[in-house]
Amino acid sequence: MDYRVNNEALVGSVIMQVVRKGPCEVPFATGMVNLLMQANLRKKAMQTPANDTKTLMAIYGQLNGDLLGVIVNSMTMLTEGGCLRRNGNQLEVTENGLRLCEEIERGDCELLTEVLSDINEIFFKYESIDTDVLYHQMWIDV
Repeated sequence: MDYRVNNEALVGSVIMQVVRKGPCEVPFATGMVNLLMQANLRKKAMQTPANDTKTLMAIYGQLNGDLLGVIVNSMTMLTEGGCLRRNGNQLEVTENGLRLCEEIERGDCELLTEVLSDINEIFFKYESIDTDVLYHQMWIDV
C-alpha cells in the first residue's frame, strides 16, 4: 500500500526514528532525514567505511533542499501532535512519540522498511562527525 503513504507521513516516520536514537539538533535531524530519503546517497553512505570521514562529508555535501519543506512540515506536525518536543535546539521524542515509533516499526510500507533498515548504520557513521563541519557542508551558519 505504498501508494497511499504521503510525503509528510513517510518523512515523519523517518524523523521519529532518527530522533528516537537520542536528542539531536534540528539541523542534524534534518540532514539525516534528507540523506536517508535519497536512495542514491543512502546507498553511497552505506558502502562507505565509518572511518572515511572525507567521503562521508562529500556525500553529505551532495544533499539538496528538495525535501526541506516536507521535513519542516513533518517536524511541525509531530511537535504539535505531541510526539516530538523541542528543548532549545534539540528535538526529543515524547512518550506518545515512543508509541508512534513502535507502530511505525510494525508498518507495512516497502520504502519505509528499506529506509529504516539503513538508519542505524548511517546514523552511527555521521554521529561522530563534528556537527559544525556537517552544517558547513549544507551552508548552515551556527
